[in-house]
Amino acid sequence: MPGYATPAAAIATRFRDLAALLTRNATILETSGLPDEVVSPRSTVYRDVAVNLASLAAVEVEQAAGNPLVLPLRAEDAEALVTRRFERLADQLATNARVVTNGTSEPVMRRRATVYRDVATQLRMLARHEADEAMARRMRARRQAMTAIKLVPNQIARQAATRAPRVRAVFVEALVDAIAKRRRQGWSVARLTLWLRTTLRDPQTDQVHPCAQKSFVSYVIALLAGATTPASAGRVVA
Repeated sequence: MPGYATPAAAIATRFRDLAALLTRNATILETSGLPDEVVSPRSTVYRDVAVNLASLAAVEVEQAAGNPLVLPLRAEDAEALVTRRFERLADQLATNARVVTNGTSEPVMRRRATVYRDVATQLRMLARHEADEAMARRMRARRQAMTAIKLVPNQIARQAATRAPRVRAVFVEALVDAIAKRRRQGWSVARLTLWLRTTLRDPQTDQVHPCAQKSFVSYVIALLAGATTPASAGRVVA
């Protein structure tokens, strides 16, 4: 989760923020001058849920304080955990609503149950929002990564292009990919050179293409193997 030192800090902050919001709402209600039968059920439930959220935040902080049995969470795990925690708390509040009205027709308890269900609905909406935001962040990151891949030239192709300066870079990149594919299939330098001499020979001049020379093929193979040093670089003469 962006903007936080650790995933646990992100979770704890989300819980504290929601607890502070519910406490603030309870305070506003209690000073609003509205009738007690309107204020009391809502402020009681808001403060009850706020205390629960504060406890959950404290648990997150304690678990992140160096307990060797608690594995550190990745950001995506934290996002999923926040969603699950909100959903779990919503389930608990729905259960509370059933408990406080079980076997009683007391109006105050029924009003309190209604507030529990209202807060549970809001928590489910928050859980859905957290999941949607996490998905949106992953999609943005994926698009940025794909854009970066398209914009950044192939490093090996860029190095190989220095050995054939008269050849277009886009052609060299495709050629390096083709060589790499066949090399993974076990092709030798000699076989690759023969293949390129047949494929790249100019039908008009019958000259060997610069990229079909054995020295160029050997250089690309060395690049692919990570064995080439800048000192070994040279240029192929057409």
